[in-house]
Amino acid sequence: MVDSKNDVLIIEDSLATSILITEFLKKLGYGSIHTRNTGKAGIQLFSDLVNQGKIPIILLDFHLPDMNAKEVMSNIFTIKPDAKIIIETADAKNDEHIKDAMRDGAYQYVEKPIRYENLKNVIKTLEEEGKIIEQKPVDNEQKIESFLRSSTRISSARLSEYSNTKIEEVMEYLNKLELERKIVRIEKIKEISCGQCGSVRIAQNFFCPSCHSSNFKQGKLIEHFKCGNVSIDESYKNNTCPKCNKEIKIIGVDYKAIDNYYLCNDCNEKFPEPVQDYICVKCNNKFALEKAKWVTSEGFKSVNS
Repeated sequence: MVDSKNDVLIIEDSLATSILITEFLKKLGYGSIHTRNTGKAGIQLFSDLVNQGKIPIILLDFHLPDMNAKEVMSNIFTIKPDAKIIIETADAKNDEHIKDAMRDGAYQYVEKPIRYENLKNVIKTLEEEGKIIEQKPVDNEQKIESFLRSSTRISSARLSEYSNTKIEEVMEYLNKLELERKIVRIEKIKEISCGQCGSVRIAQNFFCPSCHSSNFKQGKLIEHFKCGNVSIDESYKNNTCPKCNKEIKIIGVDYKAIDNYYLCNDCNEKFPEPVQDYICVKCNNKFALEKAKWVTSEGFKSVNS
């Protein structure tokens, strides 16, 4: 039986899939299982759990209605750089998006439809690695190397904060690793920091510009020239305009498609991109970009990145 401190967070918009994974996890001995159906809600709950001293394993749907997996992972790694994220995907394992997710730090992936044995194998491997890590004391230098290995690029300022080590000591160790050719120095990295506490652990919030709701989805808009209707492509059932009930046939003649638009599920506002602000993971300070402070520090990457 897995210890109760090992929470699991499922970020999945399909209720059926969430129920299935929950049942599989219960068979593996997990009792503290949390589910959220949007990236925004999942990130918030992960932050809350971390603040409670819990580090959940995350099962993340690759396609969510409000955010893509890359955005969710970026926010989660800002909160906890060594978080374990398992991607759920219906895409082929050789798909470039899955390769990108693995390069960006995902622990592993499971293919949909999810099979019990596949999930069991991934979870058991993760558990065994966790036991080995727990048996070994981890010093600050080991933490720094771990963060370097799990990142394609990282700043010395971020390494200093993640490892709770003074920047001077971090740079001394990084210079040593560089001489040993374990890492390479890249261009300096400029990143946002909190104006209140100076932390670079900053998460992004995305919301509708009209009602400020985070309950929106990405999609394609179709404009029907004849009647002027503009709505998401899903509303054009059987290529029929939902406003005038006329069939649309030829793109550029009957209609035009507008890719990568967003639709708010709360107020039905359509917009080309969501508004964003920032929140400090350390002190919970919320601020707009113009209120941000900027920190520039040396950049590094592992030679294996």
